[in-house]
Amino acid sequence: MRAAVGLMLSHGGGGAEPAMSRPDYEQSALHHSCLLVLLRGVGPSRARILQRAFEKVRRVNHIRVNDSAGNPRSIWIRFVHDHPVEHNDWGDFQTHRRLLGLITIGKFDNQTELNELCRQHESLKVRYGSTLYESRAIFFGPDEPTLETIGEVLAPPPAGGRRLQDEFTTPSNFKAQAFFYREQDSCSDLESRIGDFASALFWVLESRRLERSREKADKVSLLLAPFEKRDFVGLDMESRNNRKRCVGRVMKNLADLSLQAGLVDDALSLYHNANETLRSVGDSLWVGATEEGLCAASAMLLYPQMREIETLHRNSSLQEAGTSPLKNTPEKWRASDATKKINATEATANNVDSTQQHRMTSNSSSCSSVSSLVTTATNSSASDTPTTSSSSTSTISAAPIPGHQRNGDLPGNILKAEEITNYYRKAIINYSKYRHAATIETEAALKASRICIEQNRPLDVAMFLQNILYINLSMSEAERVKRFEIITELYQQIGYQRKAAFFQRLAALKHVQQGSQAPDWNQSYRLMLGSFTGYLLCLDPLEVLENAAGWPALQIDLVQTLITAARRLGHSALATRHMTFLLQTQWDNMSPTEQSEMAVQLQNLSAQCEGSPVPLVLENGTVIPPANLTDLPFCLDLQVKDLPAHLRPQRIKVAKADSGPFLFTPIHFNSVDRRDKKKDKNKIAFQWVQNDLSEVTVRLRNPLPFELAVTDMRLLTNGVVFESLPQTIVLQPHVPTYVALHGTPIETGQLDLQGYSTHTLGVKSNCRLKHMRGRSFPPNYLVDVIPALPRISVKTSLPQTATFSNMNSADIVVTSASLTLYNGESSSCTITITNESATLPLEHLEVSINSNVEQELQKKIFRIDEEALKAKLPVPPQGSIEIILDVYAEADFVCPQPPASVHSSAATGDYGAASLTNYSGHASLPSRVGSPQHRRHEPQNSSFRSTFSGGQPSLAALSLQPGGGAGPSSLGSQYSQHIEAQVRLKYSGGEALAAGYCRQCAVSFNLELLPSAQITSWDVLPAEVASQFYLVLDISNLTAQEMSLNYTDTKNILIEAKESCRVPIPVDRCSLEQVVAARAAEVAENLERELCFRTQLLSFNDALSKLCSIHIAERVKINWLLTGTDIQGIASLRGIVLSQSMVDLTAVSPLEWAISFREIPVQPHSEIVCTVGQRSHLSIQLANQSLQPLRNLVLSIKFYQDYLNGMENYNLETRVAISGPNRIAIPLLEKQEQKQHTCSVIFFTPGRFKASIECTSNPQKQSEQPASLLTRSCPAESENVGPSVMFSSSYDEQQVHVWKFIPPIEVTVVEQ
Repeated sequence: MRAAVGLMLSHGGGGAEPAMSRPDYEQSALHHSCLLVLLRGVGPSRARILQRAFEKVRRVNHIRVNDSAGNPRSIWIRFVHDHPVEHNDWGDFQTHRRLLGLITIGKFDNQTELNELCRQHESLKVRYGSTLYESRAIFFGPDEPTLETIGEVLAPPPAGGRRLQDEFTTPSNFKAQAFFYREQDSCSDLESRIGDFASALFWVLESRRLERSREKADKVSLLLAPFEKRDFVGLDMESRNNRKRCVGRVMKNLADLSLQAGLVDDALSLYHNANETLRSVGDSLWVGATEEGLCAASAMLLYPQMREIETLHRNSSLQEAGTSPLKNTPEKWRASDATKKINATEATANNVDSTQQHRMTSNSSSCSSVSSLVTTATNSSASDTPTTSSSSTSTISAAPIPGHQRNGDLPGNILKAEEITNYYRKAIINYSKYRHAATIETEAALKASRICIEQNRPLDVAMFLQNILYINLSMSEAERVKRFEIITELYQQIGYQRKAAFFQRLAALKHVQQGSQAPDWNQSYRLMLGSFTGYLLCLDPLEVLENAAGWPALQIDLVQTLITAARRLGHSALATRHMTFLLQTQWDNMSPTEQSEMAVQLQNLSAQCEGSPVPLVLENGTVIPPANLTDLPFCLDLQVKDLPAHLRPQRIKVAKADSGPFLFTPIHFNSVDRRDKKKDKNKIAFQWVQNDLSEVTVRLRNPLPFELAVTDMRLLTNGVVFESLPQTIVLQPHVPTYVALHGTPIETGQLDLQGYSTHTLGVKSNCRLKHMRGRSFPPNYLVDVIPALPRISVKTSLPQTATFSNMNSADIVVTSASLTLYNGESSSCTITITNESATLPLEHLEVSINSNVEQELQKKIFRIDEEALKAKLPVPPQGSIEIILDVYAEADFVCPQPPASVHSSAATGDYGAASLTNYSGHASLPSRVGSPQHRRHEPQNSSFRSTFSGGQPSLAALSLQPGGGAGPSSLGSQYSQHIEAQVRLKYSGGEALAAGYCRQCAVSFNLELLPSAQITSWDVLPAEVASQFYLVLDISNLTAQEMSLNYTDTKNILIEAKESCRVPIPVDRCSLEQVVAARAAEVAENLERELCFRTQLLSFNDALSKLCSIHIAERVKINWLLTGTDIQGIASLRGIVLSQSMVDLTAVSPLEWAISFREIPVQPHSEIVCTVGQRSHLSIQLANQSLQPLRNLVLSIKFYQDYLNGMENYNLETRVAISGPNRIAIPLLEKQEQKQHTCSVIFFTPGRFKASIECTSNPQKQSEQPASLLTRSCPAESENVGPSVMFSSSYDEQQVHVWKFIPPIEVTVVEQ
């Protein structure tokens, strides 16, 4: 573009030529039509006071004036703050460069200050007097004082009171028109006055235009650019080419005046004519000016929205000098919004389609042109002539621009959109031929760039901007920086952020380059901060990490430069923040050495000013977001810990009432389940408790090669109030370390755990889980905090256990206790509970016991008085209560192993040896496992007893066999037993109790049971009276000490250690009422089983045997005492198993006996005497006292002699004779029925004889049993069955029963 061309005009030698001091970087193509007005503040700087006046003046940038022919004109005003005087010299070359108006605004308080304001105004008029048309001065004076009296304030004077200009007068040499206002005046008429001022400028301009248009072609003078005056000295100005040059330049000047006067159509025609004329004579400089004028006039018609955007922008606030009107609109170059504004009148119906089309157009940055859209829109516009008029009046044009709603077509000689770029290119080439036109060339390139932005031609914009860099301009460093800033803005508008950032950073470096006498680090910092976008950076480090885009090396270099600028500015906080930003965002892009160096630099910077995670606000309002060292140290894991097991809250279980039938469905509503799971994904399953210390464990790793000190580490929470406790730790290099963070929730509700805060390398950082990249952390954890619960401490009166509990829920154990007891011994443990809470009472206390034994046995071993416990509640804060735990060493004292055989040589009672031998067979017990007749009655105690199967021995020997397989020492029940139990305490109080929460702790209880006494064998023998029987027991002392055994109220016996003894214990027989009740219960249960179609029915023998076993266990209590100690206990016979013969002796006989001898009723233990050979009558009467008939009874009478040495003689055929049968069969004995049998007895020899009278029931055969009601038959078949059948043989025992008359009749036979 800047290549050499053929013909170059001569510039002459001499001195310095007139040239523009600096380019006007704000200038656009539409400014060619504006009247230039200098708006300057004079006097002392009072920007806040005068701000309102500046805004009102700048708002009047467009007026509509009717010309002398009545045609409306649109006049535009451009206000500038500064205008070099030498720019006025270029007013003939381009008229829009002339300063036509002057407005000064000042504030004064007295006459002297007013005189100074007037002097400054007049000096400005003199300075720009060569081109100035009109000037105005706006003065703000002091407010009129108000008069105050005591207790009364006078009202301000009326609006028509004293005027400010009446109080103060301007100097005599002040010729300008001045407007006076009070300081607090609203200036309501100021805008209309400025409009009149603009109208006055127009009429002067219009007169100059008319004068120029009336000049004759042969009379016109040659217009020159400032540097051309020497070039035409001595030339023949009357030559044909020079005459054409004069006419062409005047024509171009007239076109400029017409454009400023609102005659765009005339300006277009004049520009075209001037262009042809000047091109014919090779006047390149002015040809370029005409080409630029054509572009400006065409742009006014094609892109009126550029004017509207500028108007709205300038009216928004008072801008600084040099600020681009298109600043802060980085996407303005896209054609969508601009095009919609052009064709707004016809796009109403097609708004949706046009919007979509424009968006599609804006998606391509390489789009060549929007000429078709623009041409279509502008062709539907009206002509230049507005339809409304207001003679000599100004109109404020903050609304959509009038005069652009056109009814006709655009002029035919208007440049098309794509031609504007070409014309600008030609104009720049023409300007480039002249060294003194470098400023004009630069401005033309900027204007072309702005037009290309509107045309959506980013490549052309980049071409024009690149050309600016090659223009050789002699300018100061400040001007060079300004040029870079303007290029940056334009690149930003076309989306070339990378290029914009490059020039912006270049401008920043120019501010502080070496050799600069006054480096501006503040501007350098501002520009570098603004270049972040081009390097794909932003101030928010989280966004940088999320995007992960750009060039790391360039980004690191930029941030380091920014840190240097912040340090040179003395902003240590900013330097620390940017260094933190660098470490946070570029940590992964740095080598380990660089990481270490940057960390050390940060530590040094933070020593001057500590970093904090709060936004920093700069003086210009820029907010620097906080930067956090999220990965320094690196978090490997984070776990929310539950409270200790004994402090964890639990729900108080409430027994649910039966709500009746319910519906069950196996259908799972998966969508709802998934939604709930997603919603509660971060929800912690457990709860924390108000005012209780809570814990979160964090696993950290130090990625630096040196020790990293982390101080003031706390939890970050949201929601309820949470008091976090600080933690300090020193992390070794590359070693994972666990850190426990604690805190206390102060309120109830939902606690949001977001992460933790650290203070490392002098920087405080908030490390949130959602910002930790590369780890599967949820964004937060939600923990429910329930109301405060009381805390208790527990102590016991027993020593603690040496070993820990192996039971479930061992983690809730807070203390332990151990106790050793002998079987049958009782003891107690005092548990002291102290309420350690400072404010909460202990209102609810529930005690339960869990152990490794069955529930029924546990209830017998441990017992607590719950009523007494409830009476002690509530427990006040810091109060305590005591709980008594009673412990009983429950055990099976009945040996489960079949006892050894009996070798008895001593007689027992009055029966003698024969009697004991007879009953020894009944003591033979079969196995107690698997046999329904002898099964255990309390199987829940199986954990304490071993079961065996074996032969049929009788009562055991009286000595223990140490180590013998059959002796008691080989029994598993003889060894010590260990019981583990937990006394669990559920407690609550306060609001948590109302919410249904409690805590649970436990006392581990270790109980050791030592063997004491053991019943190895037992038998049942008849007693001397019919209401009792003898329970004969073999009892072993399994302890290592002598034992005193008390087996009746008055009888004691001493047993040596590891020895046994046999004791007879008289026991009352089981009453007939108990037997009847057992029979009724058995019948009812069998009836239920039959109705429920159960095949297995109960036998009455089982019920009766169980009844007799319980009867013996309740009435026989063997107290033992270890001599020489206070250790004592009770041995129970619970679980003793009886054979059928034992049961018959234990229970009262169902038969009632009435026996008389020699017509005399026989009484127990009565003495009967008869003589030898004398016939004696024996009468036996039986009565059935049971609830059922007895069948197949056999009554037998036997006489025998008892030698009292265990021998009995039944062979008495030569000594006794019975007249009549001694064995009578009774097929059926109904309920309450009586049978009587009488016989005669003759004794042949004297002596002592006994009569054994017994009744035996023989079992029925199956074929002889009648049908039972409880069979699987229809109910109709048993409707007529009598009640006697209800107790048929289906319920009778299938074993032999023997009922004897006790005691036997003893007859003494004497000689006659």
